[in-house]
Amino acid sequence: MIRFYDVDKNYINFLRGIDRQIPNLSYEPHDKFVCGIVLEVNGINYYAPISHFNTPQKTNIPIYDKDKVISTVRFCFMFPAPSEVLKEKNFKAISTTDEKYANLLNTEYEYCKNHIDDLQKRAKSVYKIGCNKNHYLNHTCCDFKKLESEYSKYDATITYQPKVE
Repeated sequence: MIRFYDVDKNYINFLRGIDRQIPNLSYEPHDKFVCGIVLEVNGINYYAPISHFNTPQKTNIPIYDKDKVISTVRFCFMFPAPSEVLKEKNFKAISTTDEKYANLLNTEYEYCKNHIDDLQKRAKSVYKIGCNKNHYLNHTCCDFKKLESEYSKYDATITYQPKVE
């Protein structure tokens, strides 16, 4: 079952120290979030950011509201994460303060839920691109193998500084 999650900012800072392709998830008025599990590799769960970047590409899947692209699932920026750094989105709680945003999230969620097979196929395809240094789109992807070898070293008791871009 697919879910939407907020990711601990300290964990994102940690990952950004490993791979510069890890996206910044801190935005106003709403932080970016991820959907997952989109891929499982050797017991490692991957999560992909949802972005309001809405240009279809080989490394993303557009999310539609009727016939209009409203956002994309960005598989080139997917990353491994342990469950301890994830907090499931609570649409009902969000709707009490921002009903419009909650409705958008629900639309995106329903689309992802109804297209889980497509999401998982694209995640697997993009993972192969990210692991193939000779693929012409490799440079657009996170270094999945490097992230897999390093993500388990995360220590929540350490404050990781955000990378300055």
